[in-house]
Amino acid sequence: MKKLFLFLCVLGLASCYYDNEEELYPSTGVGGGCDTTNVGYAAVIQPIFNQYCAVSGCHDKTTRSSNYDFSSYSGAMTSVNNNRLLGTIMHQAGFSQMPQGMSKLDDCTIAKIKAWVNAGAKND
Repeated sequence: MKKLFLFLCVLGLASCYYDNEEELYPSTGVGGGCDTTNVGYAAVIQPIFNQYCAVSGCHDKTTRSSNYDFSSYSGAMTSVNNNRLLGTIMHQAGFSQMPQGMSKLDDCTIAKIKAWVNAGAKND
């Protein structure tokens, strides 16, 4: 009788298990909670550059590694205008992988930068 009770308890617990894929693996990619509409430079892009690029010893105003300065719009536009920005952050072949020494940016962050570039990389 105890074995039957134990079996029913285990079966009952196992049958109550519920996985919600969206809660377990929240999507950060396009269409999965990543808003890439109206991505502005000042509100969205500059904070990303400040966090990952325009840091001391990298692409800040003082260091200007590889002659890139991401601390200002005009400085960031150098990498946009020579078509290097997207290749580097997307880790494409033939481009230096950025941010250097760190993991690739998450899909949502890349999607935001890509949307900004594709919309004309405006300074707004």
